[in-house]
Amino acid sequence: MLAAAFLAVALAACGSSTSTQATNATTTASGTPHKGGTLVISYQSEPQTLDPAINWDEGWTEEDCLFNTFLKYASGPGEAGTKLVPDLATALPQITNGGKTYTFHLRPGIRFAPPVNRAVTAEDFRWSFERMLRLPLAPAISFYTNVVGAQAFIDGKAKHVSGYQVVNPSTIRITLVHPDAAFVNAMSMPFTSVIPKEWVAKWGKQVGRHPLGTGPFMLDHWTTGQEMVLKRNPNYYNADHVWLDAVKVEFSISPSTALLRLQRGDIDVLGDGIDPADFQRVLADPTWKGQVVQEPSIEFDYLFMNTQIKPFDNVKVRQAISYAINRDKIVKLLAGTAQPIDQIYPAGLPGHQPASPVSYGYDPAKAKQLLAEAGFPHGFSTTLYTHNVDPWPRLMQSIQNDLAQVGIKASLRTMDRGTYWTLIGEPGKVPMGLMVWRQDYPDPSDFIMPLFSKAAAVPGGFNASFWWNPSVETLLAQAQGMTMPDQQAARLAKFAEIQRIILENAPVVPLYQPIQNSMCSKRVGGFYLSPVTYYRLPDYWIK
Repeated sequence: MLAAAFLAVALAACGSSTSTQATNATTTASGTPHKGGTLVISYQSEPQTLDPAINWDEGWTEEDCLFNTFLKYASGPGEAGTKLVPDLATALPQITNGGKTYTFHLRPGIRFAPPVNRAVTAEDFRWSFERMLRLPLAPAISFYTNVVGAQAFIDGKAKHVSGYQVVNPSTIRITLVHPDAAFVNAMSMPFTSVIPKEWVAKWGKQVGRHPLGTGPFMLDHWTTGQEMVLKRNPNYYNADHVWLDAVKVEFSISPSTALLRLQRGDIDVLGDGIDPADFQRVLADPTWKGQVVQEPSIEFDYLFMNTQIKPFDNVKVRQAISYAINRDKIVKLLAGTAQPIDQIYPAGLPGHQPASPVSYGYDPAKAKQLLAEAGFPHGFSTTLYTHNVDPWPRLMQSIQNDLAQVGIKASLRTMDRGTYWTLIGEPGKVPMGLMVWRQDYPDPSDFIMPLFSKAAAVPGGFNASFWWNPSVETLLAQAQGMTMPDQQAARLAKFAEIQRIILENAPVVPLYQPIQNSMCSKRVGGFYLSPVTYYRLPDYWIK
């Protein structure tokens, strides 16, 4: 998942007494929830769109307020928050046909928010799913091409996705080409949100600036560069368990400024977390005891190399760069908010290995040797790209210095986050850049399909290295077909082999796993951070 990288996967009883300065996932929230009040959350960046079919950047917190899918992750931090539960479906799907057919039944009484104000039917889900597949630069296609007829529909060879069937107004049947152990997880992602056809027809390409769904909140207004206000949706099916009257999202506020405003009482939640430069000071200040949370995020941040651009098509060049980068120096820059990582699967994700099968330690001499073997004894020139939100520019300067030590002259280019995410999806544009991937769901396939598959090595995808491997494709298909509980150890062994192949080919350099943090004001009740979906604003209340 591409999104804010400065969050904690933890529970905070903000304003409560705890025995440690920073709370963790074992903390329990106190107080009785009640209705009323407006919660204020701040971010430095602003979503380019809240169209759930295409947004894989900022905005998932807001989309969680505005839209629904068949399934969602349970409320709560830690392991509790990784359990799939029904959302707009009445129950988890019925799985038949050897794990290839999924049947969903819709809750009665689901309605779109005003001003659409009409009942939701199975046909709305089918239309929304097909719209997601046919949009240009739709980043999530690789999750759904296993649906029968999806590829033919994407290629313009079919009017509808034949494997996505409307059985009756409240029943949908989805058939896959092959069994897929992670398909239920993919059906919980925001890309599969239901939206009204007539609303899209009204707003066209601007519908992402005028989002409307079935969620607990609806858009009141969105002032570009300033704020977005969400208000309670009177049509939400579970409205009795939504406590806030409204959510105010403030944009263009740096983490340091946001911290000062929270301490002053103007902001309730630091959307980007605490700036690394401020973190240790805040952690040591007893004034804020019980309001700061920290825990490793299920995420890896990495440097990618575009294998469509020379000389990154040469595996020895990529391996040389892997040896050239000093991860420990990068972690020091992050001031205790990260730990080094040398593999794709972060700690806490199924498939994580105690020791990486292929590890590139910091070894400039080895890097120079490989560059010489690749035909670049004196190095070469290239460009490093990143977005302009701290600390990424500082991290890129560290990488730039490391590369210079082995003869690689790298210039730096920074830009706003939305522009950056768009640019890296364009083939042949970005030779090297920084990326972050945080779990969309707790399965190693989520770190392979979007980042290293053939299906994702397309314009608008997030395989920014544009690298894929036939052996990885075969192993991935085999692993996804292992759906039975007694096959899970063998399935993880397949993912271990996938990781070994990727690391040997070095299309990316794993750098660090963030130790995420966040902070809330004393007036927030029920505050926790989901391990999958970040903030769950509909669950919070104002004391």
